[in-house]
Amino acid sequence: MATKTTAARHPLVGQLADRIRGPLSLDEPYIIQARVPQTHSRHAIVIWDAWKDADRDERNRIITDAFEDAGIRDAIRVAMGFTQQEALGMGYLPYQVVANWRKTDGASVFQAIKRAIENARGIHVRTGASVQLRYPSLEHAQEAYRDLSAAVPGPYWAIVKEEGTVE
Repeated sequence: MATKTTAARHPLVGQLADRIRGPLSLDEPYIIQARVPQTHSRHAIVIWDAWKDADRDERNRIITDAFEDAGIRDAIRVAMGFTQQEALGMGYLPYQVVANWRKTDGASVFQAIKRAIENARGIHVRTGASVQLRYPSLEHAQEAYRDLSAAVPGPYWAIVKEEGTVE
C-alpha cells in the first residue's frame, strides 16, 4: 500500500492516529470500532466536534488515513465520522451516567454531585436546567462511572442505556 505524503493529509489525521494507538479515553475523539476477523477488516465510527466543518467524504478519508497511520493493517470497510450532536441524534451515544440523589442526602451531596457532573469527562448534553453525561460505549460509561464514584463516593451513580424506539 502506497503511503500518502504528509502534505496531502488532513491536519486531524495525526491527532486521530494518536488516539487510535492510545488507551481508552473519555475525551474526544471517541472511537467505536468493530473488527471483522474473517475479512481482516473493521468498521469505525468516530465522534469528534473538531471536524464539524468537514463533509462526510473528508471525514471518512481522515478516519481511513488515521487507521493507516496508526499501523492498523485491517481494511476499513465502514468509516463514519460524526459530531457530538449528529451522534446523539443518530443514537450513537446510548449510554448515560446518571446521578441518583434524594433530598434527604442533603445540600452538600447535591452540590458535590453537581460539581462532579460539571467536571466529568464525556459528552455533556444540556436539557433545560440539567446536564446528561453521554457516552458511545459501555466501556466509556464504566470509566466515567469509576471517575464519578471516586469524586463522590456512595450509591449515587448508575449507568443507563437508552434503547432505540421504533415508530
